[in-house]
Amino acid sequence: MTLFRVDASIFPDQSVSRELADIVEAEWTAAHPGESVIRRHIGTNPLPATAWADAVVGQQLPEDARTPAQQAAVELATTLADELIAADAFLFAVPLYNYGVSQHIKTWFDILYTEPRINKGGPELRDRPALLVTVTGGNYAPGTPKEGWDHSSSWLQRVLVDVLGLDLAPSTAGSLWSG
Repeated sequence: MTLFRVDASIFPDQSVSRELADIVEAEWTAAHPGESVIRRHIGTNPLPATAWADAVVGQQLPEDARTPAQQAAVELATTLADELIAADAFLFAVPLYNYGVSQHIKTWFDILYTEPRINKGGPELRDRPALLVTVTGGNYAPGTPKEGWDHSSSWLQRVLVDVLGLDLAPSTAGSLWSG
């Protein structure tokens, strides 16, 4: 069983989302000794924002008609899709930055979504267990001054559940590390 983990924090030494995800990963690893973890640290090793446009255009062209940048972007999209498809369970550690989706996770998703196996519903990712660890750095609950300002959590849930088909149900956390 393989765990795919993505970290989107730009502050690895101070990251609460990474710290919480480390706890989850340790629990998963304890329950699955010897199993692999695929890691993608997009906060500290960001994906190139220009790759999205190059991948979109590149996917529409024959390989021999692509520019080097388009070919590299298509290959990056394939790599991102391969990482996701290879996993049996998922852990997403994503902070809220400036009230919205981290540009790092948005770029990751945008590039990933250009890959035909992902955007055409290809591999069956449905119901694979996933855990979203997100930290907001404040209170966005009803009645607080920042109510309604969290424009990240609902987007992340929509993309992970409705687009990728992952299981973010409350009962999922236990299935991440149970055999």
